[in-house]
Amino acid sequence: MIIVFSVLLFLAVALLILGVVLDRTGARGRALVQRLRGMGGGAERHAALAERDRRLSTLPWLDDVLRRFNLGQRLELLLYQAGMSMRAGTLVLTIAVGAMGGYLLGLVVFHRVSPAILFMLLAAPAPYMLVLYRKAQRMKSFAKEFPDALDLLVTGLRAGLSFTAALQIVAEESPDPVRGEFALLVEEQSLGLDFREAMINLTERVDVLDLRFFVTAVLLQRESGGNLAEVLQNTATLIRERFRVIGDIQTFTAQGKLTGAILVCLPVVIGLFTFICTPDYFRPMMESHAGRVALWWAAGMQLAGIAAIMRIVNIKV
Repeated sequence: MIIVFSVLLFLAVALLILGVVLDRTGARGRALVQRLRGMGGGAERHAALAERDRRLSTLPWLDDVLRRFNLGQRLELLLYQAGMSMRAGTLVLTIAVGAMGGYLLGLVVFHRVSPAILFMLLAAPAPYMLVLYRKAQRMKSFAKEFPDALDLLVTGLRAGLSFTAALQIVAEESPDPVRGEFALLVEEQSLGLDFREAMINLTERVDVLDLRFFVTAVLLQRESGGNLAEVLQNTATLIRERFRVIGDIQTFTAQGKLTGAILVCLPVVIGLFTFICTPDYFRPMMESHAGRVALWWAAGMQLAGIAAIMRIVNIKV
């Protein structure tokens, strides 16, 4: 069995390396296309060169599978929101390699299938969780810089600029990731995309509630009229007040979060300390059936406690 999974792990790693290499080759090709766009050739030639590479993976069979199960588009959007340049196929292969590596590690260390499956379940979602973490950090950075971008937008409107010109100033002067997203918004409008559709695309690319407030306010003002600068100023004030409330909630729930972290880590630390210092005392828990059942029950109760504490302290505003 170990030989079989070693072969499968080798194949998964080989596919991952092949996908990464082909992805980088495609990136170099896309960069070359951008350089060739300015070298003449007529409208049809430019249109062909500007064609977007919509492959979800450089491996044809994986690209076909991702499209068939409608999974690749969601992963592509998640990777974009995380600010990562890898393809969805590369992420899927990384998850597969992590799962096989975790299974093989558990099988080699414990020589049992149950711990190997547990290691596989723990290692498989690690790349996906990393992408989610990167997305959360990028969205948090966007939300932090967004009120200042609104102030800059309001200043441009009060100075007599059009809304599109004020958006261009935000796209040039704001820090990333606000600058990149608003630059893409301005570019979509300049290429002829409908204003409402461009704004909706912005909310799909950026998973931030405050941005939805902004888009809703702008679209309602377009339909009903009114002073857009005043509307956006009130929106910026609302967003800052929301941040203040969130900060107060984090202060009030800090003790509960610390208590939960201590209650979760304490049994694990004590168990590891006992296993290292007095292995003969702890060995019956690992070797007897009743001891293993007790450990599994303890792990399940720990997870249930984590879920309960997180539900209590996670207050949405």
